[in-house]
Formats: sequence, C-alpha cells, structure tokens
Amino acid sequence: MKKVISIATLVILLFGCANSAKSDLSRLKSNPACCTNLSDIAFATQQINKLTSFDLKNQPIRIFNEAKSPFIAIEKPNNSRFAQVFSYANGAFVQTATLVYPELILLDKSKQVIKHLKPYEAWENGLPTTLDLAGNLYYKTQFTLPEEAKYLIFYTDSSLNNKKTTINWRSQVGGSEYRQLTLTSFAKIGIKLL
Repeated sequence: MKKVISIATLVILLFGCANSAKSDLSRLKSNPACCTNLSDIAFATQQINKLTSFDLKNQPIRIFNEAKSPFIAIEKPNNSRFAQVFSYANGAFVQTATLVYPELILLDKSKQVIKHLKPYEAWENGLPTTLDLAGNLYYKTQFTLPEEAKYLIFYTDSSLNNKKTTINWRSQVGGSEYRQLTLTSFAKIGIKLL
C-alpha cells in the first residue's frame, strides 16, 4: 500500500510540475496589476558586481505590452554598463521544467522609456542553458546598458506562457543535447549589474 501511495504522489508531483505554466497563467490573470504609470514604481538600489536573487512569485505585477507580468525594478548604478540575468528552471526534471525568458525596459532619469530589450538568441540552435555545480539548470543572458539609462525594469513576456522552446542543455562536465522546456512567468532569477 505504501508503494502505491508513493507512486501516486510522484505522479501527482510530476503532473503538477508539467502544468505549472498553466497555473502560472491563471495566477497572473487573477492577481491585480499595479503601477499603471511608470513614475509610480519604486526602484530598488543594487550594488555593482553583486548577484541578487529574486523569486518572481513575490514580485508586483504590471501590464506590459497588453499582458500581465511580474517585474523587478532597479535603479542602475552610475558606473554599470551591463546587466546579467540568470533564469533558473523550475522543476526537478528537465522534461517537466519551466523557465522564464527575461526582457528589459530601460528608462532615463525622468523615467521615460528609452528602449525595450530582448535577449538575442539563435532559437533554431536551442536556447543555451547550463547546469551549475549544484545541478540547477539556468539560462544566462547579458544586456548592454546605454549611458543614459537610469532605471531598469526586468519582466517576462506572458504571451509566451505555456509555449515550448528548445534548449541546448549543456552540463558542466561536457556534452550537450537538445530538450524541450515550457516557458512561464514565475521562476527564480538572479540579476548582476556590471
């Protein structure tokens, strides 16, 4: 009987992981959006060369490009030229993992939009991901920040929610293979300003 319960629990957990993008989309729809005006957003400070982790489930939600998304708002240090974003996969297994695809809005000192940035990737070759030494799968991208940028808003494109993307899964010990991951809006990400 214990064996049957253990197997049933495992199946439920795997099913839950596989459907987390759907539940994330439902969560986005039910949570209220804030900050219609960009000048109403409170921007946090962050030290240069320090990796800071964020759980997007704990972040406020705003409408970007007519769709809701959690977001992180940071004031750029004066000597920062780059922003690295580490997007960590949810789930214990690559087959059922989900991942966020980060985007960035740059604002000037008067909080006017300068530009929107998306990571450039050769999607047909698979989104490049890596396993860290602890076995966590992540995607890393780097944005170049123009001199006039003063405020940064990191968010996810919720229109991609529940869509599949090919990843080029690379291990730390060498070798790679192509796998499918589901994109979502909630995950843990790290941001490092350089």
